[in-house]
Amino acid sequence: MRIDPSHLRAAEEILIGGEAFDPERRAFIANMNTVDLLAVPGSGKTTALLAKLYCLAKQIPLEANRAVLILSHTNHAIEEIEKVLKPLCPQLFVYPNFVGTIQSFTNKFVANQACFELYGSYIHKNDDEMYLYEVERFFKSLQYSRKGQNPANLKNKLFGLVNRDFEGTPSEKERNILEFLKNCSYDLEGRKVKVGNTSKLTYTGVNREYYLELERWKLSLLSQGVLSFKDSFDISKRYLNLPGATDLKEILQSRFKYVFIDEMQDLDFDQVQLVESIFFTEGSTTIIQRIGDRNQAIYSSSSLHSETVWRTRNEIDPERFQADLSLNNSHRLTPIIGALVDGFALSRSGEYRVVGASGRESIPPHLLIFKDETQAKKLKERYIELIKRFGLNQNTTNIERGFHIIAWTTDKEEGSERWHLRKLFPEYSREIKQKREDFDCLRKYIFLFDRKKPTFEAVRKSLLNGIVRILRIEGVNIPGDSSKMYRKSIFIQLIKSKGDAYYDVFKNRLFNWCYLIVVEENYEKVFDEYVDYIRNQLTDLIANFRIANSEGFINKEFNFNLAEMIEPEQVEDGGLVVKLGSVHSVKGQTHCATMYVETDYYTSELAKLTVFVKGTKKEAEFIGCNPLFFQEQNFSHLNKVRSNETLKMMYVGFSRPTDLLCFAIRRDNVRHDVEKFREAGWTIVPVDE
Repeated sequence: MRIDPSHLRAAEEILIGGEAFDPERRAFIANMNTVDLLAVPGSGKTTALLAKLYCLAKQIPLEANRAVLILSHTNHAIEEIEKVLKPLCPQLFVYPNFVGTIQSFTNKFVANQACFELYGSYIHKNDDEMYLYEVERFFKSLQYSRKGQNPANLKNKLFGLVNRDFEGTPSEKERNILEFLKNCSYDLEGRKVKVGNTSKLTYTGVNREYYLELERWKLSLLSQGVLSFKDSFDISKRYLNLPGATDLKEILQSRFKYVFIDEMQDLDFDQVQLVESIFFTEGSTTIIQRIGDRNQAIYSSSSLHSETVWRTRNEIDPERFQADLSLNNSHRLTPIIGALVDGFALSRSGEYRVVGASGRESIPPHLLIFKDETQAKKLKERYIELIKRFGLNQNTTNIERGFHIIAWTTDKEEGSERWHLRKLFPEYSREIKQKREDFDCLRKYIFLFDRKKPTFEAVRKSLLNGIVRILRIEGVNIPGDSSKMYRKSIFIQLIKSKGDAYYDVFKNRLFNWCYLIVVEENYEKVFDEYVDYIRNQLTDLIANFRIANSEGFINKEFNFNLAEMIEPEQVEDGGLVVKLGSVHSVKGQTHCATMYVETDYYTSELAKLTVFVKGTKKEAEFIGCNPLFFQEQNFSHLNKVRSNETLKMMYVGFSRPTDLLCFAIRRDNVRHDVEKFREAGWTIVPVDE
């Protein structure tokens, strides 16, 4: 198959205003073999992928009616693909093609069936928040689970059995039991307990009953279809290893001719292995193209700690596979910002470099030095002054790209001494922005419905989720099947079973609540009526229901701010909209101006980039090159976890803006390095002057 030049020309007209793609991007678009593409920030790799998919869609249906599979790590990336291509190529988004996240693909094609065949239930909840709630609930139940034993000693006994090497105080042991429960998975046929990806403990004599207790808990969740995100991949892997799984692999291979994986660097090891085990097998004719930038691997914890999660085909087998393709020219970054960002690159393959190729005016990076949170308002004012000084607010495109303040650590518990974004800007609220179905208090189900879809349906869904969560906390399961928990659809079926009149009353009640929230914004009235219904009327529907364990959940306060709800994480100031967010939240975005605020993740960014090693055999000490001073880092090979994490996080954060990059740092942290910044090419801006 070849890309039709007329289709490519049409893609250029639509996607880049009629200009021509440069040779780097044309080479990728034309390549229809199994290959990896390594692309620097702002290189236009997403646009190049869109162009390739547009050209491919124009040739649908493919030979033998085979399909295209498009995967990415985040919903945001998928939404961007849909927003551009769905109006132009609707055929790409219908059967037999599939466009979605790696999680949605896994659940739809493997995990849902695996859960049913292995545990007797299709997936009901695939959500880490709900799973961790179940961990907490099970952990609290442990002290009562053995009659005749001292409840205070049981936690320590259990912990000693699951991790013999741990030493610490009782409170440390308690935290680590929780960590074990959060991360454990089970090879139930092999009768082993697996902790993370490392140690395994087998059943032996006296400790067998405790392992069986853990196994029963895990099985009870799986049999109800309650899975963590990782569970989806764990049970899929087990299912694919069963004798009959060969048929499933062959079916998927024969269906999908082309597999494109965007944001490849953010996939965890289990996710990579799942896709490989399905499509990259002996005799497979599926073409797989993996696209991303290993230096931007900030979502996957394993990628943060290691650069080997995604190894390219050419790295593994250079004789069989062609050299990796690369996009080195960043059309977003100016030469000076490109040179700064390049120094942070942790992983280089071949000729990989970050080359700032933008023709825009090269504004030097600015270092904003502030004292503490008392100067937060002045800090933002200085940032806005710089935006206006360079006339960045006078251009429509600049305004669309936006002016952002970002940080690695955005939130901490109240009173924490650690620096975080909300310490400086209390208006930041991460939870409001997130699209979630379950929360830690009932009040949030009223306020935090899907704000991107302010419809009655979104509110109705959230209100029903709150009721189902109460039933779960109270341990109320479906009558006739004590192992099955309520879900929204089953709850509605129960109401319908009471007759049309009963159902109509409930529908009217839901409608009135939705109207009061969406139209009148009378949240408090709805909350009062909602709680009254749960306390006093659910007993008419469910005979054994009563409030016993959920008082704290119902009464927990939530400080609701309507302004934040309407414009989440946006602050009007000086005629500009300044957006607040995490580095994670802006990955993949293009900004006009970005201010990266130094925060504490263990320690500050500057501290983690000052690499100092003593006592090695070859040299008494080593001080690494600091990329903040326009030096190419030379310490990633030391595998210092926190330093390597920082390289990737700042590589992503610093590579967002087309025009202005600012780095805000506390005076106490930088007082000995100000001249180094100045000599390297930074413009110094003391906030208090």
